[in-house]
Amino acid sequence: MCQSKVIVFEDGKAEVVMTDVTLLEVKDGKIIVKNLLGKELVLEGYEIDYIDFISHKVYLRLSV
Repeated sequence: MCQSKVIVFEDGKAEVVMTDVTLLEVKDGKIIVKNLLGKELVLEGYEIDYIDFISHKVYLRLSV
């Protein structure tokens, strides 16, 4: 399986906010992520910084 981790950069620190992510959607200025078990997390005020497809990680940062 190729689930990803969503990592948030805040105050110079990286924090994993969700693992086993199977869906990421950007909608109405929000980032919505869902994991393998169906848990949903809505992140407001963030944008995608970069995605590392090799290590299956999505990095988010606060919107400017």
